[in-house]
Amino acid sequence: MNLSLTDLLGYAAAGLVLATFSFRSITALRSVAIASNLMFIAYAAFAQLAPVLILHALLLPLNMLRLYEARAEAAPHARHGMPAANRAARCRRRRARPEADCTP
Repeated sequence: MNLSLTDLLGYAAAGLVLATFSFRSITALRSVAIASNLMFIAYAAFAQLAPVLILHALLLPLNMLRLYEARAEAAPHARHGMPAANRAARCRRRRARPEADCTP
């Protein structure tokens, strides 16, 4: 099987999309989605696929914005050593205990 660079870029981009479905962390998912967008942009440029190029050129800034928002949301909770979602779940379980630090 003789694959061209264009084919390799397409398969790599598709593999990254597939990988995004395995992540539980939104920051990891968005990071890999950004890599996928970049790979699809390169693939579409080499293969001259305007619809794919346009789609991923639009998705790239959206994924970057969502990654920035996810990191900003998690930042206040980083001092506690756990992601915001885990922290929120722990606080829901410990509502009856006022000594639990459950500040947003």
